[in-house]
Amino acid sequence: MPKPIPATDFLKAPDKLEKAPVYAVFGAEDFLRRRCLNALGDSLMQRGLELRRVQVDDNIATLLDDLRSASMFGGDFAAIVLNQRVGPRHEVTTRFKEELAGYLEKPGKRNVLVFDGATFQRNLTVPKRVCENFPSIICEELKPWDTRGWNKLVADAAGELGLKPDDRALTALREYTGGSLSRADSELRKLALLSDDGRVTADDIAHACGYEGADVTFPLCDAILAGDSRQALAHAAKMAGKAEIGSVLSLLALLRLQVAALGRAALALRQGGSASDALSRSKARLRENLKPGFLQTARGLDRPDIREAIGILLSADESMKSSSPDPANLLMSVVARLCETLHKRETERAFIR
Repeated sequence: MPKPIPATDFLKAPDKLEKAPVYAVFGAEDFLRRRCLNALGDSLMQRGLELRRVQVDDNIATLLDDLRSASMFGGDFAAIVLNQRVGPRHEVTTRFKEELAGYLEKPGKRNVLVFDGATFQRNLTVPKRVCENFPSIICEELKPWDTRGWNKLVADAAGELGLKPDDRALTALREYTGGSLSRADSELRKLALLSDDGRVTADDIAHACGYEGADVTFPLCDAILAGDSRQALAHAAKMAGKAEIGSVLSLLALLRLQVAALGRAALALRQGGSASDALSRSKARLRENLKPGFLQTARGLDRPDIREAIGILLSADESMKSSSPDPANLLMSVVARLCETLHKRETERAFIR
């Protein structure tokens, strides 16, 4: 069986793909599949073909008849058919196996059939014959360790939007999106609307991409670590609206771990350690864009500060377990006192404004 063309190879020179009456673009990586379909579509339009997205429900005969015959009034066209299994409903290539197998034996000479293979099992009859006899492009998910390949794809996508992310911005975006190319593409489109000169930094990622959803536990912790009192208090206020004893106790435990990490970093810095050494000894798991703020917070701390911060959390924990105070009030009080202890003057500015 001929090997499908890897998506990254195809995207380097899409015009080199041979002319054919049938194509397949398939694979689990949606971002790459969309880019390859767009590139293939551009090539087909340069050949004078009209692109049509075709929804096939219960009958494919009409589409195949149209593909076999030249239009009396219109020009030649390329039909892009989604091939995807949804629940118990099989893919087009399975539901209409006999009809498509017959078409592949004698495809139309002027019009083109393109399979958009969200699911495309090559051991089945129709996908197997397509890959054996016609050009196919495989869009596999990148390996988790392929940072260079991920950065190249995202940088190319950013360039098409007029953006120029630096290396730290690409790292921050990768961490924020969990390595999802589709999410990164979505965030780049947002950044394109916000950027004035096209340059994108890690700070821009932190500012514009933010967190999604209603749970602000992690952004609250990050704001405290990075020294952003105003943002920490805003997150705490949002969280207080639905605060419960269980959720506040979990947050207090998480905050103790964060404060301990700050303490280890502060100790390393006071002993003359480098920034990288302090980050390593802190054992904190931080996104790239949070590291400068974390180090700045740690530099302003000494042993009494850390003891006071830990004491605030332990006292709150004991209070929750013994006197059952109002969770919302306790949450706001703890975060405000923590910020005052860890951030000092920054907290004063946050309250004054």
